[in-house]
Amino acid sequence: MKPQWLARFLVGALVLMPVGLSSHSLPNGSQQSSPPAKTGNNASASTKDELPFPQVPRITAEQVMSLMKEKGKVVLVDTDDAITYEAEHIQGAINITYDPSVALRSADDMLNALPGDKMIVFYCNCPHEEDSAPMVMEMWELNYDRANVKALQGGLARWEQLGYPLAGTDLPKKSN
Repeated sequence: MKPQWLARFLVGALVLMPVGLSSHSLPNGSQQSSPPAKTGNNASASTKDELPFPQVPRITAEQVMSLMKEKGKVVLVDTDDAITYEAEHIQGAINITYDPSVALRSADDMLNALPGDKMIVFYCNCPHEEDSAPMVMEMWELNYDRANVKALQGGLARWEQLGYPLAGTDLPKKSN
């Protein structure tokens, strides 16, 4: 078992320094033949009807907000690249980038540092959790409790639509 201080250090590093990690291969040969488009405008009718990674449980933004009100109950992980994360992310989220061109296993040390006793919610800026769902499956490979690792249904777009707290450099400055 890893020393507890090491895990705390790694989680602290995640919170203090948004790091863009890369990942590519999906666990257990679940790699798709071609990645789905991030915009639904050009997708075929069959793609629009199919939810990628249907085995991955989703959680609604409303449920996450409820958990956030109970301090310390949830960890939010933004799977966008570091530049996109800096521009706009859910307030309090950490950044572990999903990159389909690099093996997911390269992110295992960072993922392993996430707490096992809290709900971990991965989200992306994708219409159907195309980037966050593979990260959920990787957490299962690392033996995290399946009930405590989920993808945010509707991702950042849904969160923003509901007017929930965001952080980042591209947000309008509040005037007094």
